[in-house]
Amino acid sequence: MSVAGIRFDYIHAERLGIPPPGAQLQMNMQVMIEGERAVKRSGVTEIPFTVSISSTPGVVTVTIRGVAAVQGEVDVKNLPPQVAGPIMQAALFEAALIMRELGFPPPLPVQPQPPQTPHYA
Repeated sequence: MSVAGIRFDYIHAERLGIPPPGAQLQMNMQVMIEGERAVKRSGVTEIPFTVSISSTPGVVTVTIRGVAAVQGEVDVKNLPPQVAGPIMQAALFEAALIMRELGFPPPLPVQPQPPQTPHYA
């Protein structure tokens, strides 16, 4: 099984205000992968998902809905990480772009990667 594609059907972001001076924004994220609403079509399972992000204090909200197309057999009641991971990555990347346009930091802090030495086999 592998994720063949991710499609966003609904993207909504709203700036509800400006953060109070000196306030630390806390981002709350909820990810719902709706396996019970999955649809199978000719070897591909379409799994709907919703990602909601809001802040405390409540100055920004982002909602992204879409569908992940998975090839092969998949247990929609117990999704493996190789299916759930790409859904979250794509949605969080999109949310980070949108939040940047609204003037807010990304929903998850970006951590610098340490330099890696090449490994040859």
